[in-house]
Amino acid sequence: MSSRVYMLLDIKESKYEYALQVLEKIGGVILTDTLEGHPNVMVVVEAPDRQRLVELIMPVLGSVDHVTEDVHLLVSQGDRPSVRFLDPVATGSREESTVY
Repeated sequence: MSSRVYMLLDIKESKYEYALQVLEKIGGVILTDTLEGHPNVMVVVEAPDRQRLVELIMPVLGSVDHVTEDVHLLVSQGDRPSVRFLDPVATGSREESTVY
Protein backbone atom coordinates (compact mmCIF):
# COMPACT_ATOMS: atom_id res chain seq x y z
CA MET A 1 0.00 0.00 0.00
CA SER A 2 1.13 3.51 -0.66
CA SER A 3 0.55 6.89 0.93
CA ARG A 4 -0.75 9.83 -1.07
CA VAL A 5 -1.22 13.53 -0.58
CA TYR A 6 -3.49 15.64 -2.72
CA MET A 7 -2.11 19.15 -2.87
CA LEU A 8 -4.43 21.98 -3.88
CA LEU A 9 -2.36 25.00 -4.87
CA ASP A 10 -3.44 28.53 -5.66
CA ILE A 11 -0.89 29.54 -8.28
CA LYS A 12 -0.47 33.19 -9.26
CA GLU A 13 -2.11 34.19 -12.53
CA SER A 14 -0.10 33.47 -15.69
CA LYS A 15 2.22 31.05 -13.82
CA TYR A 16 0.24 27.84 -14.45
CA GLU A 17 2.42 26.50 -17.24
CA TYR A 18 5.62 27.23 -15.33
CA ALA A 19 4.27 25.55 -12.18
CA LEU A 20 3.08 22.45 -14.05
CA GLN A 21 6.40 22.06 -15.88
CA VAL A 22 8.34 22.29 -12.61
CA LEU A 23 6.01 20.00 -10.66
CA GLU A 24 5.94 17.25 -13.30
CA LYS A 25 9.73 16.83 -13.01
CA ILE A 26 9.71 16.15 -9.27
CA GLY A 27 10.01 12.58 -8.02
CA GLY A 28 6.86 11.21 -6.41
CA VAL A 29 4.50 13.48 -8.37
CA ILE A 30 2.05 11.17 -10.15
CA LEU A 31 -0.54 13.70 -11.34
CA THR A 32 -0.85 17.41 -12.04
CA ASP A 33 -3.99 19.15 -13.26
CA THR A 34 -5.42 22.64 -13.54
CA LEU A 35 -8.70 23.47 -11.86
CA GLU A 36 -11.32 26.14 -12.42
CA GLY A 37 -11.47 28.79 -9.72
CA HIS A 38 -9.30 28.74 -6.62
CA PRO A 39 -7.30 26.67 -5.77
CA ASN A 40 -6.31 26.35 -9.42
CA VAL A 41 -3.76 23.51 -9.54
CA MET A 42 -3.95 19.97 -8.11
CA VAL A 43 -0.87 17.81 -7.54
CA VAL A 44 -0.89 14.22 -6.31
CA VAL A 45 2.26 12.91 -4.64
CA GLU A 46 2.65 9.22 -3.85
CA ALA A 47 5.22 7.34 -1.78
CA PRO A 48 5.56 3.82 -0.39
CA ASP A 49 5.09 5.01 3.21
CA ARG A 50 4.27 8.10 5.30
CA GLN A 51 7.90 8.91 6.12
CA ARG A 52 8.89 9.01 2.45
CA LEU A 53 5.76 11.02 1.65
CA VAL A 54 6.81 13.68 4.14
CA GLU A 55 10.25 13.79 2.53
CA LEU A 56 8.71 14.30 -0.93
CA ILE A 57 6.25 17.04 0.03
CA MET A 58 8.85 19.68 0.91
CA PRO A 59 10.62 19.73 -2.49
CA VAL A 60 7.22 19.99 -4.19
CA LEU A 61 6.21 22.98 -2.08
CA GLY A 62 9.64 24.57 -2.33
CA SER A 63 9.73 24.32 -6.11
CA VAL A 64 6.68 26.55 -6.59
CA ASP A 65 6.73 28.57 -3.37
CA HIS A 66 7.46 31.85 -5.15
CA VAL A 67 4.40 31.49 -7.42
CA THR A 68 2.01 29.96 -4.86
CA GLU A 69 -0.48 32.06 -2.90
CA ASP A 70 -2.19 29.30 -0.89
CA VAL A 71 -1.80 25.55 -0.22
CA HIS A 72 -4.17 22.85 1.03
CA LEU A 73 -2.88 19.35 1.80
CA LEU A 74 -5.26 16.39 1.83
CA VAL A 75 -3.50 13.25 3.06
CA SER A 76 -4.98 9.87 2.17
CA GLN A 77 -5.52 7.27 4.85
CA GLY A 78 -3.08 4.98 3.10
CA ASP A 79 -4.87 1.80 4.12
CA ARG A 80 -6.40 1.12 0.71
CA PRO A 81 -4.37 -0.77 -1.90
CA SER A 82 -5.56 1.18 -4.95
CA VAL A 83 -7.33 4.21 -6.35
CA ARG A 84 -10.77 3.58 -7.82
CA PHE A 85 -12.16 5.70 -10.64
CA LEU A 86 -15.81 5.74 -11.65
CA ASP A 87 -16.21 6.42 -15.37
CA PRO A 88 -19.78 7.48 -16.23
CA VAL A 89 -18.73 9.47 -19.33
CA ALA A 90 -17.01 6.74 -21.32
CA THR A 91 -19.57 4.00 -20.77
CA GLY A 92 -22.81 5.78 -19.91
CA SER A 93 -22.94 3.85 -16.63
CA ARG A 94 -21.00 4.03 -13.39
CA GLU A 95 -18.51 1.25 -14.02
CA GLU A 96 -15.64 1.10 -11.64
CA SER A 97 -12.07 0.78 -12.81
CA THR A 98 -9.20 0.14 -10.43
CA VAL A 99 -5.62 1.38 -10.82
CA TYR A 100 -2.90 -0.67 -9.12
